[in-house]
Parts: sequence; C-alpha cells; structure tokens
Amino acid sequence: MHTSAAELFLLAVAAALSTLSAAAHAPKDPPQPPPAGAVGDAIASCMPHEGEALLDFKQGITSDPAGMLDSWSSRQGEQDCCRWRGVRCSDRTGHVLRIELGNGGYGSTGMIDQISPSLLSLQHLEHLDLSYNYYLIGSSGAQGIPEFLGSLKNLNYLNLSGILFLGSVPPQLGNLTRLQYLDLSMMGGTSSMDLSWVTHLRVLRHLDLGFVNLSAAADWAHAVSMLPSLEVLGLSACGLTSASQPLPRLDNLTNLEHLDLSFNILDHPISSCWFWNLTGLSYLSLAATNMYGQFPSALGGMASLQVLDVSDFYGWGNGTMMPDLNNLCSLEVLDLSFGLLDGDATKLFESLPARCTPSKLQRLSLGDNSIHGVLPEWLGQFTSLETLILGRNNITGRLPASIGNCTGLVTLDLSSNHFSGQLPAEIGILGFLTYLHVENNGFDGVVTEEHFASLKSLQELDMSYNPLSIKISSGWRPPFRLQAVYLVGCQMGPLFPSWLQWMVGINMIDISSTGIIDTLPDWFAVVFSNVTSMNISNNQLTGGLPAAMETMSLEQLYLNSNQLTGQIPPLPPNLSFLDISMNSLSGPLPSNLGAPNLESLSLSSNRLTGRIPTSICECVGLKALDLANNSFEGEPPPCLGKLQRITTLQLSKNSLSGEFPSFLQNYKELGFLDIASNKFSGRLPLWIENMVELGFLRLSHNMFSGNIPTNMENLQCLSFLDVADNSMSGPIPRNLLNLQGMSCGYSLPAYYSGPMVSAVIKGHQLHYGTSFSFLGSDVIAMDLSSNNLSGEIPEDIVGRFDLFSLNLSWNHLTGNIPNNIGAMKSLESLDLSRNKLSGEIPASLSNLTFLGYLDLSYNNLTGRIPSGSQLDSLYAYNPDMYDGNNGLCGAPLKKNCSSTDSSWQGDSRRNEEGHGLETFWFGLGLGFTVGLWVVFCTMLFNKPSRSAYFRHVDRLFNNAHVFVLVTWPRLTRKDTST
Repeated sequence: MHTSAAELFLLAVAAALSTLSAAAHAPKDPPQPPPAGAVGDAIASCMPHEGEALLDFKQGITSDPAGMLDSWSSRQGEQDCCRWRGVRCSDRTGHVLRIELGNGGYGSTGMIDQISPSLLSLQHLEHLDLSYNYYLIGSSGAQGIPEFLGSLKNLNYLNLSGILFLGSVPPQLGNLTRLQYLDLSMMGGTSSMDLSWVTHLRVLRHLDLGFVNLSAAADWAHAVSMLPSLEVLGLSACGLTSASQPLPRLDNLTNLEHLDLSFNILDHPISSCWFWNLTGLSYLSLAATNMYGQFPSALGGMASLQVLDVSDFYGWGNGTMMPDLNNLCSLEVLDLSFGLLDGDATKLFESLPARCTPSKLQRLSLGDNSIHGVLPEWLGQFTSLETLILGRNNITGRLPASIGNCTGLVTLDLSSNHFSGQLPAEIGILGFLTYLHVENNGFDGVVTEEHFASLKSLQELDMSYNPLSIKISSGWRPPFRLQAVYLVGCQMGPLFPSWLQWMVGINMIDISSTGIIDTLPDWFAVVFSNVTSMNISNNQLTGGLPAAMETMSLEQLYLNSNQLTGQIPPLPPNLSFLDISMNSLSGPLPSNLGAPNLESLSLSSNRLTGRIPTSICECVGLKALDLANNSFEGEPPPCLGKLQRITTLQLSKNSLSGEFPSFLQNYKELGFLDIASNKFSGRLPLWIENMVELGFLRLSHNMFSGNIPTNMENLQCLSFLDVADNSMSGPIPRNLLNLQGMSCGYSLPAYYSGPMVSAVIKGHQLHYGTSFSFLGSDVIAMDLSSNNLSGEIPEDIVGRFDLFSLNLSWNHLTGNIPNNIGAMKSLESLDLSRNKLSGEIPASLSNLTFLGYLDLSYNNLTGRIPSGSQLDSLYAYNPDMYDGNNGLCGAPLKKNCSSTDSSWQGDSRRNEEGHGLETFWFGLGLGFTVGLWVVFCTMLFNKPSRSAYFRHVDRLFNNAHVFVLVTWPRLTRKDTST
C-alpha cells in the first residue's frame, strides 16, 4: 500500500505517545568524550578552519528564534568555537567532534533555512544532532537530505528527526560505516524505494525511519536483518504492508530489543509475523497495524518483554482472546486498548503476570474493548500498577475492595461500564491517585469524606452519571486541589457544595443535575476566578448572577434550567459559550456585554425586555444566537448583519416587529432560522433564495403576506419549512415541495447544544431535540397551514425526497388530492383539512404504511373511502378525520355505497338538494329577523309611529278585555242553555 507524504505526516500526532514511549525505552547513546572546558587551559583551542566552517554554517541560517547560535561569533575573545553553544571539541586536538543543535522535541520552534556544505570541513565530526528544526530545508524551497553528509566518514551519531525534508533518502548515507545511531524519523515528506544502503552500516545499533515512506521498499525486512548490532528499530507509519515475509538471516537480529511497527497497514494474521522468535525483545509496538487473528503461543515465551503495545487493532473484527502471559514477569506496560478484545474479565486477568514475585506491571490499558464479566477479587495483587484503564467495556459487578492494595495507582479509569454496588471506600487510601474516572456506571450508595481521605494527589475527578449521593460535611477541608471535577447526575444538594471553596486554581467544573437548591455562594467569583469551563445547569439555583463575573476567566458557562433572577451583569471578557436559558432573568440586556469573543449565546426562556442591544453586534465571531421566548420588542438592530458567521439564529416568541430582517442577507452560513411568534410583517424577499445553507426555516405566527416566493425552490438544503398562521396568499409554488432536504455542512460551534426544535406534527406539538440534532436528522417537514393559499396542490408533491410531515390545512386549496400521493413512502403525518378539495380520495393513500396521522376533514371530497388496515387504524385514532365531507361513503363510515356507486351519487344529489333547502330556511329566518328589526327601529326613533303603535296596542287590549268580560260569559251561557 502506498501512503502519501501528507498522510504520513498527519499520523504524527496520533503516534506522538508511541514515539515518546519508544524514546523512553531506547538504548543510551554511544559513549561520548567529555565536554570541552572541563580542565581549563589544558584543553586545546578550536582549529581555525573548523571555526570558519561553523560560521559559514551559521550564515546559512536566516532565522534562529531560540538563539541557538548567538554565541557563535568571530569577535575578539569569542573565536574559540569549542566554547560555543552546542559545539564540543577534542580536548587533545581541538577538532570539532560534536554539534548538538537539537531543538527539544516535537512541537518546538526551530532554525530556518539550510544545512551548509561547509560542514564538510569538519572531517573529525562524530556526532551531529539537528533534530526538530522543522524548517531547516532551504530558503529556495523544500530540499532533500543533503547527499554530502555521506562524506562525514567519522560520524557515529546522526539525528535529523523532525525536519521537513522532501524527496528520497540519499543512499550515500550508507558510506557512514561507523554510524551507530541514525534517526531520520518524523520527516513527513521523505521516502526510500531501496534500503540496500542500510546493509553497509554493520555497527548500527539504533535505526529510526519512522514516517519515512517505505511503501515501495520491498527489501526493508531483508535489509534490516543484515544488521547484527541492531538494538532499536523504529519503522512507525512507514507505509509498510507486510511483516510476514521469511527472513533467512533472522538470527542476525539476536541483539534487537526495541521494535516499533505501529501505524502500518499490515493486513494479515498477527501470528504470521517474523519477529515472534526474537525472544530478546523488550519493547514491541504493533499499534494500529490492522492485523487480525489470535496471538501466537510464542508471545508467552518472550520473557524479556517489558512493553507490549497492540492497541488500535481495528482489523480483528470479531475480537480475539489474549494469550497466556503469566511467564512475562518483566512486563511493565501492556496496552490492548481499542483492540476489540473479547472475553471474560476474570479469565483475562488470570492470563496476566499477576503472580510474579514481585509483579512489575505498571501500566495496564484494556479500554475500548468488549470485555465482560466481573473483576477478580484478587485484583489488588497487581501492587506495582500505576495506570489501570478499563473504560468503555461491558464489565459488570462490584469493584473489588482489594483495589486499595494498588497503592501506587496514579490513573484509574473504569468509565462507561456496568459496574454496580457501592464505590469501595478503600479508594480513599490511594495516596498517589491523580486521575479517577468512574463515570457512566451503576455505582450507587453514599460517597463520604472517607472516599477521599488520603487522595492528596488527586487532580481530576469524574463520577458523573452514577446514582451516587455525595454527602460531605460543610466543614470538611479536602487534602487535594482539583484541576477538574465532573459530578453530573450525582446527588450533592440541597446546599451548594462548600468543599469546592478550597479548589482554588480549578479549571473545569461540571456539577449539573446534582439537586442543588441554593444561591451561588459569596466566594463563587473569587475561588473560581481561574475556571475556564463551568456547568451548573439543571439545578434549582436561585438569586442573581455574581456581580463580579467580569473578573473571571470563564470561556464556557452553562447555568441554564435553574431559577435565577435579576439582571444580567457584564460578562467575563474571555467568554465563548454562554447558556443561561430557562431561568427567570429580567430587565434589559447590559449595554455592554463585555464578551467580544462569544461564539454561542443562549438567553432563551427568560423574562428579558427592551430592545436587542447593539452591543451584541460587537461579537463578530458569534455562530449561534438564541434569544427566543422573552419579551424583546421593536425591530432587531440592523448592525446584526456584522455577525456574518452566524449558523443558528433563534428569535421566536418575542414581540419583535418590522419586515423580514434585511441583515439576514449577510448570513452566508445560516443553517437554522426561527423567528416564529413575533409581529413581523410584509412580503418575503426574493433574495431569500441566496440563503443556500438554510436547513430549518420557521416563520409561523407572524403577519407575513403576499405570495410564497417561487425561487424558494433553490434552497436545496431546506428540510423544515413552517410558515403557518400568516396571511400568505396565492398558489403553492410548483416546485416548492421538491426541495432536496439534503445534509449540508453547517459550521456549529464546539460544545453548542442548540435551541430545542418543536413543530405541530401529527396534530400535536412535538419536540425533536436541538437544532444541531435536527439538522443532522432525516426529518423533512413542511407546514403551510392557516394561510390564504389557493389553487391546486402541485402534482409533483412527491418530488425527489422522502417527506415526513405535510400540513396544508386551513387554506383555500381546490382541486383533487394528487393521485400519486401514495408514492411518499416516508410520510407519517398528512393534514389537508379545512380546504375546498374535491373528488375522490386516491386509493394510493392506503399504501402509506408509515402514516401515523391523517386529517381530510371539512373539504368537498366524494366517493368511496379507500380500504386498508392502515387507514382503518388511523380512523380509530382520529374518528373525525373524514368529518365535513358529506359525499364520502363506505367503511369506516356508516353510510353505505352501492355496488354501482349510484347510491353515493344519489346521496350527492340529495345532498345538493338538501343544501338548497337549507339555503331557503336560512333566507327565511334572515328576512324575518331583518323585518323585525326594521319595525323595532322605526318605533324606537320615530315618535309618531311609536305613538300610533301603542294606541293600536291599547285598542287591541281593550277589545280583548271587553271580549273576556262581556262576550265570553254570554257565549258560555248560551252554550249551557242549549
């Protein structure tokens, strides 16, 4: 496999820890002569021509930021090069023997320019170290390793590591037959197609070609096997593709102690490698080599092995079992993390050198595997352990109390397993413990001062996401000074934990969801003045924010979901992420926020008032702004257009007014926009098509009017559109529903959680997590309900995407429901109610097997309802879904349809006649009411008419009175007599 120089260089960061570990176990440099200057005047001075050569070398260096060559001078009294920094001479002859200008390792700033050929004058030079001067490659551009170095025949030490040379390794280096140490690692752009030149270096003890591209050097294994003195071989990230080739001269490598083949793609069974018979190995790194299969039994016989790194073995696929390592009593470091290691935890520990007397195992890393079962009770037999990493496995049961016998532990990582029971108090006697991680488990019970009694070295504590109750007395003074503490989800309230006041200098705090019901203490801003990240969200904090917040070093602050009141004070100047949403903060925002570096600001769901201050416009790096659900009013300030990096803008549920904000034209990266439930009005602008990154657009519950712009179909990233409850009119644009809804590259800030997303889907207000998670989801929804839209539903509604929810209710849409609506296989919610749709319900509707909500009520639909179990179940859930469509018949309605469908046609005719009769009676009643009011108003405002009316009523009353008193008795007597 060929690996490019760029890919090799990118692997440098991943291999840094492996490189440092390799250096720690590398053999010492060859014996060196004593430095010059040890015996005063008896030491010979520098040879003049060699001093001139060194000055010529300095001339080639145009930049020396570390001042390595400041002492190299020809001034009077400074000519003796043997006294220059980094130069060592023979105290007998004065010849320059050593040049030591190494720049301190990975990450340092080195000299810049080129290696001068003047070094050829130093023919007695034995030691040359120019390592980690990264840009020592020539002012005219990148160059290769100088070929002339092969002429320095007396060199026994050459270190050019960490220099960004390009091109091939010159074979002239093979002329350095006295070379014992050669390090060309970490170059990034260097390659070699042929390593035969190495075979001439018969006394070479240390060879490191890490990150030199050897993918084309098929002879690499044969070449190194010809070096009988070799003790250290570093071939990390060299693009090697095999370590299984047969080596006839393998017995030459009997002195090899250190072998690093990490970060090569050796895609073959691990048991086929040639090095398993090298029983003298003390260091073996096979990290990230993509090998697979079972370890060979020969591994159990490598008794000299001190370091075994087989981490990042992603190629194992179904996992592997670890061999019996009981005999490896010299083993100090065992790293099998990310190895897809499978097996029972107890049996795995039984295979380790636990019973060696004494056990030398110092670092055991088994994290990120598939280990299950329980830990053995005799875990404490590993008394030399300094690092135990078991995180991210499936280990169950209790943590053995014998862990307290591992008194040398510095790092203990049990995170993300399934441990249960109480956390043993014996942890409290681990006096050297610095990092304690037990988060994401099922530890329960009470944690007291006893668990921390002797942890004087503790710097990082993480017990998050365990059902633990932390009960520590208010007067307890801890023996440690933490740098980071994470106790998310542990119960440590109701009072704010007072023992934290002793954590002066702490950097990171997360005590969210811990049941605190208290105010922020008076010492908050002083003690936590150096904290950069703080999360106390989801508690019941009351009172106000500290007035002295602006003196703190906070970069991330999360106080959301509490009960804080009062106004927002000026913010810390270094603040990048602030979330104080879902509190009861009130009043206007400060005129000067005081945090120009803000990237994410969330103030939603408070009681903030007034206008949005222009001070927000000074936060030009802002990417996410959430001011929703407050009482902001007026037009948003136009200066918000300066925030051109905005990707998420949430202004919903305020009293903001004005037209569609024109400053949005400047937001080229905007992916989430929600300005719903405000008082915005006017038409949607045509330039909305330029917001090409927009994935979520909600404009509902405003006063927007006019047509939906036809060019909105150009918003190819849009997956959610909500313009419900406005006054939009005109037809639905033909291609509006053909939006791709594709995933686009939103640039959201780190640690940003985003505002909550909700929508009316399936007839209910549903929540879909944060804006960040919504934009990355497959939810594609459109809500155009409660407007004045007219015309037909476009036939291309099925479009090119899988629509999740479509709501067109409460409009004036006419025509038929598109016949091909059944092609929308992902549709889960469809609401077409309260329109003027006509015709039959398409039979294809019954094909929507994912449909969970349907409402077609109050239209003019006719004909037989399509059959199907899906529609039947929907009717049982919503029996009103067909209401107001008198022309519909058939199950599940009680109105039957004849086999010829004449009955529903007759019903339709009768329905039309019925509508005429209803119109008659309505007109009759209306006429009666109007006539009555005309008479009443005439009497009320016209006095003669009113007098005539009442005189007429009096006459009628008198006549009735005479009839009752005179005529009626006479008539009754006549009837009696008869």
